[in-house]
Amino acid sequence: MKHQTTLTIFFISLILCILGSGQYPIYILDEAKNAEAAREMLMNGNLITPYFNNSLRTDKPPLHYFFMILSYKIFGINAFSARFFSGVFGALTMVTSYYFVKKFTNKINALIFILILWSSVFFVQEFHLSVPDPYLIFFISCGLWNFYNFQCTKNPISLWTFYTCLGFGVLAKGPVAIALPGLICLIYLLATKQFNFKTIFKNKPLLGLLLILVIALPWYIMVHIKTNGAWTQGFFIDHNINRFGSKMEGHGGVFLITWAFVLLGLMPFSFFTFHAIKHAFLNRTNTLTLFALITSIIFIAFFSISGTKLPNYTMPCYPFLAFLISLYLVKAFQNNKKKTGITIVVILITILSVLLPIAGKLALTNEKSLSQISHVAFWLMPTSIMTLIGLIFYIKNRFKKSFYSIAIGWIILAPILFLIIYPKLTAQSPVEVAKNKLPTNSNILFFKSMDPAFPINFKQTFEIAKDVSTVFKFIETHPEGFIITNHRNDYKLLEADNRLELILEQKAIFENHTTRIFKSKN
Repeated sequence: MKHQTTLTIFFISLILCILGSGQYPIYILDEAKNAEAAREMLMNGNLITPYFNNSLRTDKPPLHYFFMILSYKIFGINAFSARFFSGVFGALTMVTSYYFVKKFTNKINALIFILILWSSVFFVQEFHLSVPDPYLIFFISCGLWNFYNFQCTKNPISLWTFYTCLGFGVLAKGPVAIALPGLICLIYLLATKQFNFKTIFKNKPLLGLLLILVIALPWYIMVHIKTNGAWTQGFFIDHNINRFGSKMEGHGGVFLITWAFVLLGLMPFSFFTFHAIKHAFLNRTNTLTLFALITSIIFIAFFSISGTKLPNYTMPCYPFLAFLISLYLVKAFQNNKKKTGITIVVILITILSVLLPIAGKLALTNEKSLSQISHVAFWLMPTSIMTLIGLIFYIKNRFKKSFYSIAIGWIILAPILFLIIYPKLTAQSPVEVAKNKLPTNSNILFFKSMDPAFPINFKQTFEIAKDVSTVFKFIETHPEGFIITNHRNDYKLLEADNRLELILEQKAIFENHTTRIFKSKN
């Protein structure tokens, strides 16, 4: 079969991106809010306005909600359903990128490239999350590959695929899906001295913009009307302009934080990033190398100056950065000589891999709620062992085998995390402990604040009381009811009242808040 290899790459990617997605509950804040918003849209029969716990949610546009709703209808409302299409779009991202790398280079380069992506465990993890980023990553990367393909082949299908991807990207996460790809394409045309009226005419930007608007604008208009502009204000001002101009929710830091996120996101082979960028710059006469270099630098630079910094922001450029790393490694294989820079990186990766189970054990031991299961960190040892084998191959000048050993070691880390470690850890999360503690169909009231994972895991919305008087009115009506809070200070108001007793206290995993459950003593 002509496309047998490509199909194989897709199915391996799909397995890697969905494996274990239903083995552990939704507990991260962003996951919980997105999955619950989709559930509420489904329950309310409202596909326009997103709500979280009956409050307007202005954080994100609706594309991922739509796919989660579809998945809920197919598989039921559960963690696997919420994450399923994230995994599908992860596989599509990988196979699309593989296809174009293979088309414009060769099979060996494409193989090295896809192994880099598969071994990037934090990149793979992104496709196990019920968040909009997997959709954005696919539409931006697929769109940019098609833009480049159009510049080379003049195939109109690629041009319209590019604009279609940007349209759905806007539905996934907003104007960033136009702004950054648009800037990348502009700089590429300028760098290749193609920015002229003839090229602009061939790229049909006005028709392309019209197509983007046809795809994305109707929903933005409808949600603006239905919320009297509240969603528009919240999304464009608070979650775009303010998020770029200042740090939000504590996610800030110096510009080097973004580079650290990149190193983490494509680990382990991200440690070749600086070598790869230098190699790409020296070989920028190759248009694909130049395009991938521009894409990588624009994303990293843009989010380096953004006020809010998060690990997922730069991920749409990871396929292009992984391509640059693959070019550098293939060249190193061909030279078949040790270089000081490569040796340092291989040793660094080995040290990091060996430290994984040790650091994991220490981290879990120091986390009160997880200390009893700290032994699960030893499941990280296969990665350490395979990387050590890779180091031995490197010492023996068997560079390809060294790469394959390290890659395999990190590829198997993903199923170890998603099938073994995460289920063990998340079983100690407040929401899971509460589910096991509270009787089914309990009457529950939250006081002041709550862990956002409760609504999606209990499949219901909750009232949040703002004062103690509301709490005791609830207790009078529901004497067998439960009061839950994770407020850092005001839980003491409940603790000090002799009419209530504390029946559960559980710290959040690696976060600085604790969920406490109270009930009436009578």
